[in-house]
Amino acid sequence: MTLLTFSFTGENTTGTATFTIAQEYKFKNLFLKDIKYNIRNEILQNDVAKGTANDGNTTISPFITSALGVKMDFLDSKDCVLYSLADGSGETLNTAINITGLIPFGHAGTTDASLPTDSDYSSQSHSYPYHLINNRPQTWAVGKTVAFSLYYRDVETDGIIKDWALMSGTTDAFSDICDIDITLQLE
Repeated sequence: MTLLTFSFTGENTTGTATFTIAQEYKFKNLFLKDIKYNIRNEILQNDVAKGTANDGNTTISPFITSALGVKMDFLDSKDCVLYSLADGSGETLNTAINITGLIPFGHAGTTDASLPTDSDYSSQSHSYPYHLINNRPQTWAVGKTVAFSLYYRDVETDGIIKDWALMSGTTDAFSDICDIDITLQLE
């Protein structure tokens, strides 16, 4: 059993990181062992409109945060395909969208430090293991590159959760206060 951990921060704001393998690895099974992350940004949350006057909701400020996912470029359609439904902005509403190599892993935290009970203001951790490659002999040679790309679902439009989208320099959703550690287990 070999554990590999890949870490990157939001200092580059692209949401994608590429790593070069320093030694050869041969394996048949690959597991997503653990993800630790601190991903929060005002772009990844939206305040939910309060109710109308005198309905009893005037003392709360609810918000929704974006779902998060990581796409791994070394996975193919034999390993992992995420099935999702379109929001209707680019395709017909509820059309199936298949994204190869994308694993949902949690949700963004809030940037509102004034919420004393907000336990997800600190880093989140999700231990699995999640079986990514099953009984398929693989060789990662020295110099092979593996890339991890972060995805999110835009919640900034009231009442609509958008399709999965790549975090990029244009969205700045993965900013310098964000970081992620991904641990893979090779067997």
